[in-house]
Amino acid sequence: MMPKLLWVLLPLSIYALYVTVSTWRGRTPSRQALNVQTSLLLIAYLLTTASLGVFWVANQQLPVFDWHYLFGYCTLLLVSVHLVFNLPAVLRWLRRAPSQPAPQSTRGGRHGPVAVGKALAVLAALGMAFFLGTRHGASEVAVRWTNAAETGAGPVDAVVRYHEFSSESRSRVFQRAPGVEWGAPPPAFKRYPDVPHIALARDRTRERGLSDALRAPSPRRQHLSVAELGELLYLSAGITARRGGLALRASPSSGALFPSELYVVARKVEGLPAGLYHYDPEHNRLDALGAAPTALGAPQADGADAAVVLTAVFRRTGYKYRDRAYRYAVADAGHLLENLRLAGHQAGMRATLVARFDEMLAAKAIGVDGLEEGVLAVMDLRPAASGVASTGEASRARFAVPSVPSGPTIGVTGMVHHATSLQLLPDQVGAGHIALPAPEPAAAGVTDTIVQRRSQRRFLDEPVALATLSSMLADMALQPQLSGAIHIHLVVNRVAGLRPGVYRYLPQHALVRVRDSDSAAAAQAATLSQDVIGNAAVVLVLSADRAHMLAEGARGYRHAFLEAGMLGERWLLGAVARGLAACPVGGFYDDEAAALIDVDAQNEWVLHFAGLGASTGT
Repeated sequence: MMPKLLWVLLPLSIYALYVTVSTWRGRTPSRQALNVQTSLLLIAYLLTTASLGVFWVANQQLPVFDWHYLFGYCTLLLVSVHLVFNLPAVLRWLRRAPSQPAPQSTRGGRHGPVAVGKALAVLAALGMAFFLGTRHGASEVAVRWTNAAETGAGPVDAVVRYHEFSSESRSRVFQRAPGVEWGAPPPAFKRYPDVPHIALARDRTRERGLSDALRAPSPRRQHLSVAELGELLYLSAGITARRGGLALRASPSSGALFPSELYVVARKVEGLPAGLYHYDPEHNRLDALGAAPTALGAPQADGADAAVVLTAVFRRTGYKYRDRAYRYAVADAGHLLENLRLAGHQAGMRATLVARFDEMLAAKAIGVDGLEEGVLAVMDLRPAASGVASTGEASRARFAVPSVPSGPTIGVTGMVHHATSLQLLPDQVGAGHIALPAPEPAAAGVTDTIVQRRSQRRFLDEPVALATLSSMLADMALQPQLSGAIHIHLVVNRVAGLRPGVYRYLPQHALVRVRDSDSAAAAQAATLSQDVIGNAAVVLVLSADRAHMLAEGARGYRHAFLEAGMLGERWLLGAVARGLAACPVGGFYDDEAAALIDVDAQNEWVLHFAGLGASTGT
């Protein structure tokens, strides 16, 4: 494909070649001929420039703006040539005597209607360009979205269709129109005039090389100071230059529209009371919005010194870029977040993006609607040497994909934001749920525990304490290494304070009863009638959610088994560390195993068994 400039210059080049060849052959065009010919070119370029301008003002899309200004430059060139030919005539007309009558056309009355017709034709052409820019093409996306949240079919289909709908090509810009009336551009800055403000200083005492900061944070144990927080926010979203009426920020943004807003949930920031704050880059200050929210929807960030919540005001980008707004707003957020991560590393803070959080809970916590201004990311800030990545509750938190969207949305932008969101499953112990005792850490050393571990296939006929079982489960339910698809089930035969039956372990460190009957015989039968399972006080059964496991493709199958093996090893080592015995079992009838724990064998696959009981000492 030829560059745009060559296409734009092609008519002028052909005309210049025509004049050159004609002159070389001794047929130089007359002044009048040149005047007429350049006037025709001028009309063509003027109409093209005006049509492009009207069309793209109506459609507010970027790709043809460069065509527009290139045609505009050529139009100015032709205007200059036109003036060279016609300026003397204009000057003569202006110098004529006031009483001198203007020359009359010999065609009389026909001149007026012809001129009016030409004007109407030009207006009709421009009107057609405006109509095409605002009305032509599809404006909605049909999505196959069901309430089967566990499959994720609706959200995935929504993302695929959004990407197709918002894709650009040289022909498609004329084939569809935007699906939302975006209106006038919203304010460039979000303001909270009626709340207390805290001016931020900048702490520039720490400076690291870029390559080092990219890889790891500086060592640090003390909490973040308010001055250091100010430096982090400035290097992320602060105003670093003002040019051409624009307030340019530390991170780039498509069209210099800067849709991102930052909120800080401060818990342990020296010199700053715990609370919720909004960063005001216009004045480099914090707006104090109130107490720190108790539920942010991001359990991983619960123990952080500070959590930074990034939102996007979609209309800031949408009024110009329309249906591509989500693409640009999220990419802009990525630029900002990398600056925040780098600045955090320079300050000695481990800056970790929270991969899974509840967007609507986070939006409610910071006081935004979650639609016009949607939460895109949460970053956890804590000292690099703290040694605490997240709380145990965070590692057990479970999320679901959203159900069919309801209520008003901002077109496909709102649709794709909803599709890429998650919903935190209720973290409460309800009817039929059994809260477990607080876990107690095992004091036994790693080396001794690993060396002493042996699979024992016989157990004493004694119950296991509920507190011991609770502690073992807490040690198992850490942040997944490879797969979050694993579910923990228990067949309880002899646990003090817990009725026999089949239970499922919940992320909030509780049990839900699946079957309220003695299932020891069924468990033994499902595992090829092995006594180690039939005689166990507790039987661990690990399964994998098929859809979740295979969401990352075939590799998810390997990851699920690796993750199950790691969980199983924690169960075995936890037993040894607490003076119990345990034994893994890999042989079982898959259909009977699924029936034992009351799951659909097509949607959830059983991967692992292990028995637990009081040790016989042999």
